[in-house]
Amino acid sequence: MASAEGMVGGWREQSVDDKDLKELSWRAMKGINEQSNDMYHLMPIKLLAAKSQVVAGMQYELEILVGQSQCRKNELSSEDVNAENCQEKKGGRRQIYVVIVWQKPWENFEQFTIKAIKEAS
Repeated sequence: MASAEGMVGGWREQSVDDKDLKELSWRAMKGINEQSNDMYHLMPIKLLAAKSQVVAGMQYELEILVGQSQCRKNELSSEDVNAENCQEKKGGRRQIYVVIVWQKPWENFEQFTIKAIKEAS
């Protein structure tokens, strides 16, 4: 019997320390910030879990601890939000976002879908 990790097309756990996946979590926040009506930009605090699946391209499921940043949306575009110029807002709201990312690099395609939002304890 094959394990889920050995199945073609099955989900594979990924390292939360992977630099590319951390960058992907920042790109996911750009899309989330554009959809959110929060006064402040949201930012990834920590990548909690990650897994990947080969589909028509690559699909990732990222579980991200997200917090409000000190950067107001009316002062900074979502394109310019990064760890260097936005810090987490002290006492700001934190949530856990589960985001599905679908990539087809040969088509320059990347799509982000919010699967779930949970309150962080």
